[in-house]
Amino acid sequence: MTAIRLQDAALARFARQGFDATSLAEIAADVGIKKPSIYAHFQSKDELYLSLIPRLVEAELEHAGQVLHGGQGAVGQLRAYLQDIRTRYENSEHVAFWFKALLAPPLHIYDAVMEPMHVFMDNLEDIIRTAIKGSPLAENRRGLTIETLTLTYMGLIDALQSELIYGGADKFERRLEAMWQVFETAAG
Repeated sequence: MTAIRLQDAALARFARQGFDATSLAEIAADVGIKKPSIYAHFQSKDELYLSLIPRLVEAELEHAGQVLHGGQGAVGQLRAYLQDIRTRYENSEHVAFWFKALLAPPLHIYDAVMEPMHVFMDNLEDIIRTAIKGSPLAENRRGLTIETLTLTYMGLIDALQSELIYGGADKFERRLEAMWQVFETAAG
């Protein structure tokens, strides 16, 4: 139970302060234990940080699967998933941490962070592909393949996440509207 409490406290700290600005002493204090007690659960701050990634991968894939289930409503689902990027980022420490880990992981553990992130992206791509395949988008007038639509949509996600982090909410909304208009027109 203490390990989970440590992970929850670490997640909140890493989301707010980033990896470098967060100390194990702060995390321990948040949980109500002394710093040396952390080592009974995690050997280092790196290990604690990395322990969060599988939890978040699972949660994010579950969210994507719930929103993007395809069928006749796929276009609305795809739009909702993109719009939800901002809402979830602004209201969830999990998503704030997720974006920071994805876009700017600590350099000394870059490979260890990015390996499961690449697996996540492949799995997300599969969810999106399945949603598009079972929808009217698969029979678009422009002759765009399911693969082209899937990869384009993945590009929308990447661009919107970056815009939200680096440009802010207003720029995110402007970019979302413009990009969605192009995607929907092309896929129509």
